[in-house]
Amino acid sequence: MLARGAGIPLAFAANLLIARLLGPEKFGLYMTLLSVALVGGGLAAYGLGPVLTREISAVNRAQQPEAIRSLGIWALRFFAILSVAVMLLTLAWLAFGPGAPASTWPERIGAVSIIPLVGASTIIAGVLSGLSHVARSQAVGMIWKNGGLLIGVALLLALGADRSLYVLLMQTASFGLAVIVAVHWVRRFSPESTGFRGFWFKSPIEPERARMLRRTARHFLTISLTWLLLGRLDVVIVNALAGATQAGYFGVAARLGQFGAMAGLVWGVWLQPRISARYHSGHNGGLGRLLSLGLLGTTTMTAVLVIAGWFGAPQLMKLMGPGFSEAIMPFRWLLLGYLPWAASVPFFAYLTMSGREKQVSWILWFQVILTLAASVPLVTSFGALGGAWAWSGGTGIASLIMVAVGIFTKNRPLPQGQTC
Repeated sequence: MLARGAGIPLAFAANLLIARLLGPEKFGLYMTLLSVALVGGGLAAYGLGPVLTREISAVNRAQQPEAIRSLGIWALRFFAILSVAVMLLTLAWLAFGPGAPASTWPERIGAVSIIPLVGASTIIAGVLSGLSHVARSQAVGMIWKNGGLLIGVALLLALGADRSLYVLLMQTASFGLAVIVAVHWVRRFSPESTGFRGFWFKSPIEPERARMLRRTARHFLTISLTWLLLGRLDVVIVNALAGATQAGYFGVAARLGQFGAMAGLVWGVWLQPRISARYHSGHNGGLGRLLSLGLLGTTTMTAVLVIAGWFGAPQLMKLMGPGFSEAIMPFRWLLLGYLPWAASVPFFAYLTMSGREKQVSWILWFQVILTLAASVPLVTSFGALGGAWAWSGGTGIASLIMVAVGIFTKNRPLPQGQTC
């Protein structure tokens, strides 16, 4: 909680400075390009992070170095090919695609340069989680990335460099810093696992297992895609339907609204390796206690965060600078959507770590379809506020379905190695 919580004020301060530096319209463009890059990074990562977490935590400590070596090089090979393909496709869409934001070539290249670093940081954080260094896996993306971004943006503000391109370059540098720190930690806590010599020239794992891992990663990819569509392309949709200014309002509300997800995200990553270890070792009796603990922790802590954010919304938007008062109500509605979501977090962790990631994928794609269908009329009519209504409504309905499926299946473990 401390590792992730320490990154929240850093992220808030960085977004505050960026908003004050760029203003609503430029901030909307920046958020749109960043969202596209983050979606691309998620595609390039291909769900490999959760696969590494589950597979590494499922073996005993003596076997983990070998698991990291074989799985790590397999994941890096897969990731390298995907990164190049995604970067080229993203650059082509930004330059020639329908609905692309009005941007310059340097801005497009700046956005595309973020993609491989986003994916790499996600994958290496998955290795840290598999080693049960969950706090450090959170610190990679929260403390180190946000801290580096804050320092860079403060420098831009001091120099008066108010271009979206410069902020995108600072994003690239901050993700690069996070990757360097994550690699250092893996080498430190599992030094026996970093000898990749020879693995580049031969297959590190058997073909049958590679196919199984790719299938599992594909399910996790579809899950991460839904998060990216809901959590990143929301700004792109608002920009396309209501313009850059409304995208700026929604972007501020959505990024600050993620404050409400902090407790649930922390509990989720803490639960995942523990659920995986108990499930694969056959200790199913402990799963019920973990789920109860997680449910109590996520709901109570999220409620406190949502209440604090609701009453503090006017002050938060004043800090963002003049012109952001219209983001207050979208921010509040987005916060409310995290209340039902918090209850679903422990069941999401159980379903994904027990081989039921395909069920989770169906639920989340239903959420995407519902949210996007509602977004078109609501955003067109109400701008940023309509986008917040669509997002919170879709999240609430899908979260209730997740809870119901988790309760129904928690006493029905799958045969080990089988994916539902």
